[in-house]
Amino acid sequence: MAGAGQTVILIAHERKLPELIKLMKNRLAVFSEYRLLATSETGEAIERELGLEVTHLFSGKKGGEIQLCGLVCTNTIRAVYFIRDPESPAADEPDITPFYRVCDLNNVPLATNMVSAVALTYWLGRKTSVPETDQSREKAACE
Repeated sequence: MAGAGQTVILIAHERKLPELIKLMKNRLAVFSEYRLLATSETGEAIERELGLEVTHLFSGKKGGEIQLCGLVCTNTIRAVYFIRDPESPAADEPDITPFYRVCDLNNVPLATNMVSAVALTYWLGRKTSVPETDQSREKAACE
C-alpha cells in the first residue's frame, strides 16, 4: 500500500467511466503504484474491469464525492481524476464544483477531461524514476 501523499481519487460520470477505465488499463503500472479511492460506482467498475484494489466510499448518489473532496484537505492526496460529462450529466451525478476550490487551495492536480487525465497520468508515472527528494523540491516550487 502506498504511503501518505500516494493516494489518487477517481470519480467519473457514468458516460465517461469507460474512458477512464481505458486510460487506467493502458497505464496500469502507474495506477498500481497508488492507493486508489473512489465513489462506489467508479470503484466497483475499476475493480471489475482491471482487478485493481480500490477503497470505495459512498456512492455519488449518497454524497461520496463530498467524502472524497474532504480528503483532499488531509495532505494525503497526490491527484484527483474527476472525469465529467459536460454535455449531459444526469441529475444524480456527483458535483465537481467543490473539487475546483479544494484542489486549488491544496495544490492538488485535478483532471476533468481525458486530455488532462492523460497528462496527469504521465506526471504521476514520473514518480518511479524521480527520487523522493526531487519530488519534494518540485512540490515546494509550486507552493
